[in-house]
Amino acid sequence: MSPAQPVRRRSDAVANRAALLDAAELVLLRDGPAVPLDVVAREAGVGIATLYRNFADREELYAAVVHRSYELVAALAQEAEDSAAPPLAALAGFLRGLLAERHHLALPLLGAPGPLLLADEADPLGSRISRSLAAVLKRGVGDGSIRPDATTADLVVTGAMLAQAQLPSDAWGRAARRIAALVLDGLRARPDTVPLPDGLTGTELDRVMTRGAGEAAAY
Repeated sequence: MSPAQPVRRRSDAVANRAALLDAAELVLLRDGPAVPLDVVAREAGVGIATLYRNFADREELYAAVVHRSYELVAALAQEAEDSAAPPLAALAGFLRGLLAERHHLALPLLGAPGPLLLADEADPLGSRISRSLAAVLKRGVGDGSIRPDATTADLVVTGAMLAQAQLPSDAWGRAARRIAALVLDGLRARPDTVPLPDGLTGTELDRVMTRGAGEAAAY
């Protein structure tokens, strides 16, 4: 065996795993979690045996897809935290990013099956998202641009709702951008601000995000 062969095999294995995750993401959002796994394999262009070499079962496959979605959201939230733009502009960028990536977000809050992500995996990612968004909110409250009763849960739920298309893609893109602008305008601090009704607590949001949309009905 030449030295190049093991390297090529490793490269092929990485490519196959990425293709399976891309296919599972597409199928999960398009057809739901009950679709046969051979459909995922076919969409990825590999055999079912390759799928099972990478993922023991449906739950492990979809958990990996959801984990990748959490990482994407965490990266967008980090960009907002690191942004030198005014806080509201940074949050606008976060929401725009979620809308742009909506076809790649398979999260429990968007209806993916649950539980898909173990608490010890979800907690660090959820904490990263919350910390980043809380930092942006704190800056905005500090400079007087954002109302003090806005929460990270408000932002996460808004982003999740906007990312879940309710209309054909082009129409939803336009409608969602308008709704995002309305939400951002509602975050502005004003002298005549009316107190907000109670929303989800951080604990409640964590429970929904780690267990899936089925638990959202309890709230």
